[in-house]
Amino acid sequence: MEENEINLYDFWIVIKKNLRLIIGLCIILILAAMIVGLLIPKTYKATASILPPMETSNMADLSSLMGVAGIKGITPQTSTSDIFIAILKSRTMLDEIINKFNLQQVYRCKTKQDARKVLAKKTEITLSKERVIGVSIIDTNPERSAAMANYYITTLDRLNRNLNITAAGQMRRFIEQRLEETKQALNNAEEKLKLYQMSHKILAGKNVEETAKTAGELQGRLMAATVELEATKKYTTLQNPDLIKLQNEVIELEKALTSLPPLETELARLIRELKSQETVYALLLSQYEQAKINEAKDTPTVQVLDWATVPEKKYKPNIRFNMAISGIIALFLGIFIAFVRESFQRRNIKANKSL
Repeated sequence: MEENEINLYDFWIVIKKNLRLIIGLCIILILAAMIVGLLIPKTYKATASILPPMETSNMADLSSLMGVAGIKGITPQTSTSDIFIAILKSRTMLDEIINKFNLQQVYRCKTKQDARKVLAKKTEITLSKERVIGVSIIDTNPERSAAMANYYITTLDRLNRNLNITAAGQMRRFIEQRLEETKQALNNAEEKLKLYQMSHKILAGKNVEETAKTAGELQGRLMAATVELEATKKYTTLQNPDLIKLQNEVIELEKALTSLPPLETELARLIRELKSQETVYALLLSQYEQAKINEAKDTPTVQVLDWATVPEKKYKPNIRFNMAISGIIALFLGIFIAFVRESFQRRNIKANKSL
């Protein structure tokens, strides 16, 4: 116990002996932190936030089109929120912001690539647990920081809308092509049935005609569902609910078709083929009209929770915090130097005594 008290007393003696050094070092570092903080340009942080986007089949289709906009890191399992974040971090987005606010000159960068790096460092994209996406901009100009954050959001909506229209356009062209093929097949089926009835001078019985029409309708629905399934596979993920629903529908139609009695006459087969093509054409025509509606949509795709406002307080530097940290560092540094000096002094005393 006494030894501990002596050690504590010695500790206090060393500090007391070097008290001026410790206090002086604290004052110097605290003043240095204050001066540096006053000299560093003030920065401001503005934040805009958007609500989690609703998952739709059109949004899932975008993963195959991201390369058009120079957006990387998208996989078939990517969620809509991840797609939004990828767009916000994309080169296309950075270039839009740089051009709008003339940032290459503001940041004094020789090349646009250097300006992109600076902008990326000054931009914070966050995703909360509630899936709310935040876009924060740090800038020396408070008005510009808010304007840039808001422009990120409006540009995100425009780029996402364009990508949605592109996906809908590709779907529309695919269905349009199959519609033309089905129309030609329908004309051929009508011509075959007409020629067969004229050459054989025969009309189908009621039972045969009903069975053939039923089979034709099922076959037509199966063909239309298969076309829609093929189109959906091109632009969506394997986990998409619409894709799973179509796959189940195709399986059910195949089961229903195989459960029908076989058609033994050529006339019945021709009737079934005609009805099949009529059903396919009607369903494809409906899908084609829906695809044209989706392509023509021009509604906002981003739901804004909070627009960025001009920050009233600076973000950095935090002079008081920096001075406090500098004072703590100076205190420990001063104590360390004091004990190092004390150690050297004792060694010198011992060396002199030995002589």
